[in-house]
Amino acid sequence: MFRKMNGLPELGGLRAELRSAGAFEHHEVRSWMKMVVLGAGLAAILIAMSYVPLWTTILLIPIAGVFSTSIAMMGHEGSHKSFSRSPWRNQLMTYIAFPMFSGLATLYWRNKHDRLHHGHPNVEGVDPDIKPFPFVSSKGDHERSPTGLRWFQRNLQKTAFWPMSTLMALGMRRSSILYVIRYPKEHGYTKAWFAEVGCLLVHYTCWMVLPIIVFGPLVGIAVYSSIWAVVGVCLALVFAPAHMSLPITDGQNHDWVHQLETTRNLALPKVVSFFFIGLDYQVEHHLFPKIPHQNLPRAAEITRAWCERNGIVHLTSPYPVALRESAVFMATAWAQHASSPIDVRAAHMVV
Repeated sequence: MFRKMNGLPELGGLRAELRSAGAFEHHEVRSWMKMVVLGAGLAAILIAMSYVPLWTTILLIPIAGVFSTSIAMMGHEGSHKSFSRSPWRNQLMTYIAFPMFSGLATLYWRNKHDRLHHGHPNVEGVDPDIKPFPFVSSKGDHERSPTGLRWFQRNLQKTAFWPMSTLMALGMRRSSILYVIRYPKEHGYTKAWFAEVGCLLVHYTCWMVLPIIVFGPLVGIAVYSSIWAVVGVCLALVFAPAHMSLPITDGQNHDWVHQLETTRNLALPKVVSFFFIGLDYQVEHHLFPKIPHQNLPRAAEITRAWCERNGIVHLTSPYPVALRESAVFMATAWAQHASSPIDVRAAHMVV
């Protein structure tokens, strides 16, 4: 039933194994409870910050940033429809976690992440995640950059990537707001657009306007900016090790193995994995985005064994190793030519 085509096994065989093991079964109640726990933890931290001395507030900000990152990534589950079997509850979680809580437009995310990144991971000139402004991951993208950015990439990318990740959340918000502004020109004023704008207004009212009224402009803006700067760093710590230092390709083999060639799993302690919302299992997430994050550890075991039987490399790296390799890669990525997808495929298949 699942015969090999072009030397590759059909993914339906793996999908059948995963389905038989219950990997696609939803755990919506557990996910809502996790969202409540994360939200309660963040609320407790924010309340505590209004009562404790300044030095304690500074210590609490990174913790608030971690909780905020995990809450935001619950929207990632909703966007991929892995949160619930109900379409409207997936939509509800996406709007709560993204535009309402995070200030990140859903319309923008679905285009940038769900369509471009998942459809073309690590493909030069297509995948936006490998060229977070003002950085690039290949010589081709470097050469297509404006003159000033090329100078920055040659001289500062090595040292600026991690410090500037503090601006990642701000940059994504800016891009998403611009996307929302331009959206009606092509699609009109849809219900989704009005929902997006309404949720974004709630975000800025609750995160900035009210705190500024209560605590004053200096405190309100400082707390908001510092928490979301930490979120930017956390996002870089999640996404960079999963893809950076793996092959950047100048084209794409349009089959499922391309996902394995450009992603890797991250070996983490369970307590840390709790906050990653499944994104430490990037291989299985890219192959089957609708698998709920609670099922990804078991799905990884099944997928790894299936790949071994079929002579396909399944990548898993200890998190510190992947983090170090991604940092080394980004230092000189602007000078590295993208690889041919044919050469990448030859290296990825087990002989």
